[in-house]
Amino acid sequence: MKPSNVQRPTSNVQPLTSNLRDLAALGLIALLVILFFWRILTPRLEDRAAFPPGDFTDQFWMFRVYAARAFAEGRLPLWSENFNSGHPFLADVQSAIFYPVSLAWTLAVVALRGGDFTLFDLELEAIFHFILAGAFTYLFARRLLESRVAALVAALTFIFGGYLTSYPPQQLAILETATWLPLILLLLNLGANRGGIYYLGAGLALGVAALAGHPQTFLFVVYVAAIYFIWEGLTHHTRGLAHYLVRFAMVGALAAGVSAAQWLPTLEYQLVSTRAAISFADAARGFPTIDPLQMLLPGYTSAFQSPLYIGILPLWLALFALFVNRSREKVFWALLAVGSLVAAFGFYAFAYALFYLFAPGFALFRGQERLALVFSFSLALLAGYGMRELLRAEMPAKLFRRAWALLPAGLTLAVLMAFELYIAGTVKQSGRIAFLADRAGLMAVLFLLASVLMGMRARNSFSQSAKGFVALSILLIAFELFSVNTQAYNAAPAPRFPASPLMQTIRADRAIFRVVDEGTQSGHFGIAYRVEEIGGISPLRVARYNDLLDHLPAEKLWQLLGVRYIITGRPGFANAELIQSDGAARLLRLNDALPRAWFAQNIAENANDAPVIAAMARDDFDPRKIVYVAENLPSSLRRGSEGAVSAVIEIARRDAEHWRFAVNAPADGLLVTSEIFYPGWRAFVDGIETPIVRANVALRAVPVRAGARVVEMIFDPLSVKAGIVVTLFALSGSLGLIVLGTRKK
Repeated sequence: MKPSNVQRPTSNVQPLTSNLRDLAALGLIALLVILFFWRILTPRLEDRAAFPPGDFTDQFWMFRVYAARAFAEGRLPLWSENFNSGHPFLADVQSAIFYPVSLAWTLAVVALRGGDFTLFDLELEAIFHFILAGAFTYLFARRLLESRVAALVAALTFIFGGYLTSYPPQQLAILETATWLPLILLLLNLGANRGGIYYLGAGLALGVAALAGHPQTFLFVVYVAAIYFIWEGLTHHTRGLAHYLVRFAMVGALAAGVSAAQWLPTLEYQLVSTRAAISFADAARGFPTIDPLQMLLPGYTSAFQSPLYIGILPLWLALFALFVNRSREKVFWALLAVGSLVAAFGFYAFAYALFYLFAPGFALFRGQERLALVFSFSLALLAGYGMRELLRAEMPAKLFRRAWALLPAGLTLAVLMAFELYIAGTVKQSGRIAFLADRAGLMAVLFLLASVLMGMRARNSFSQSAKGFVALSILLIAFELFSVNTQAYNAAPAPRFPASPLMQTIRADRAIFRVVDEGTQSGHFGIAYRVEEIGGISPLRVARYNDLLDHLPAEKLWQLLGVRYIITGRPGFANAELIQSDGAARLLRLNDALPRAWFAQNIAENANDAPVIAAMARDDFDPRKIVYVAENLPSSLRRGSEGAVSAVIEIARRDAEHWRFAVNAPADGLLVTSEIFYPGWRAFVDGIETPIVRANVALRAVPVRAGARVVEMIFDPLSVKAGIVVTLFALSGSLGLIVLGTRKK
């Protein structure tokens, strides 16, 4: 292996952005991103397109809508009443409440329009992150490659390649987390060379990435950052391994402090959620081993998503970089690309089992194909290396000619093989074959154009400064990536949650109740229409609540959770009356819906969950006659066997994080509610704090004495307050150190 011949910048080099040419390159990146998304940004309504419906619209937009409403009301959105019968909203990591970019943007929208956060607002945020990702990649590659053109190639390949334009925008937290990887690597590189303040910057950037809301992508970012930083230190400096391990541990500690406001509540939620543990079979899903063919024939596995595709010319440049000079830097990024791809195969390759067993964090998450982030980023940098080599005046012409002679035959053959395999083995639909034939034709044209371009460079058909070659290369990269990857952003705009007669009827009912949907509504419709539903599409739920959903008969579950309305495609059923129809959807109202709180004296204490669920599933179970609690109640509480007694319970206040009940209790007993039991809820009976007990497996109940008048329940989690304090302390300490370091200079 040849030693690196790259000259490292010295400490007195001016910041890259001070150079007008670098600023021009960053401006070009921003303009190309705007051009890529022109159909979303255009003011012409007849040309307007939108992000495709899915998680972006149904999960992330709805989460942002709820956060904006809460901010407009002057409160921090700790809890949402609109889905899962109550949900710890801030603790759900995908809410990303404290992520600086989304927080600033949401507050700006609230200041301008109140709580009206539109889908276009979220699309603008996603597009802005493409600009950020391109700028950060350019700056990192600019330092690494010492070539503006090569850095621009790397940036364009990464941001417009198949990975970043496929599912990351659909799952916005992935895009926003991945955006910070190149900046973290840049600051670690500067820290290894200059130390001091750059380590603080790396810790802050890593903390911001942690706040962006996708723990699995953050895990990959941490691993790449650690591997790169240690390799960079050991390869280019004389200090030992311990020095770099300690430095990276300090960076990680700062990141943990900066992001504590999110991860402390999230950890608390994780411990009681359905994601507390997953099996190897769940974690090990990844790319089928035939999927790398999408590098040559995008659309091979999905018409709109080819996350391993980086473009034909960038792929050629990446291979060329290794072909002409296998320096340590190039070998490092090549090994990182290959290693991440093999791990991304999941159970299709044994390598993932080693990660699952020995690499902390890999056993916690599903979907190992998301390692395409590391693969795509590594190949983008290698493409930059390849462009740098091509621009060197001293490059022997025979290397160009040799590569040029092999390129058309090898790559064209590979594409034809991929297409034939697809037709022969997996596809019978003529429409799909026609699409792939059309795509294969485009790839053949791109191969031809790349070959001609390389051939002209090999024959010195361009001027010595190679300006023509550079311009045509950038144009070709943009052309091929735009041609393939803009298809996912051409969806016709349509109201995702249109005005609904059924929802208008539900909202006209001023009582407090919940709604059940049997597959007629989209996503988090409860947030969209401001109703309270028992379901939702958030991937996490409180585990005990999920047990109720999975094991109780529907009508028993609905009664327990205070459901009044059912939206269904069924014609109807006993104990419910048809209220309204809207196409295939019917609105039914239950005849014996329970209130959201009731009083009980017949109490079964210290009850285990499994027998309780079995008892509640029986036909004769009536939640008004008996309540099961998971612990022993205070011995001084006098209990009877009357079941429901004539206690007066009125809801005097109903906010997301605050309930107030006016009570007239004739005897000791339990105020039982249909609200989810979760850490952080506190109860006060006539101003005296009283422990909340877990009732009926997953619900909240409060012991009350005879004569009690007011019962309040307030969501006031210690984890949120402690996390905010730690974050503020970490930020203030970091800023103080930055100021001191600046003054010393």
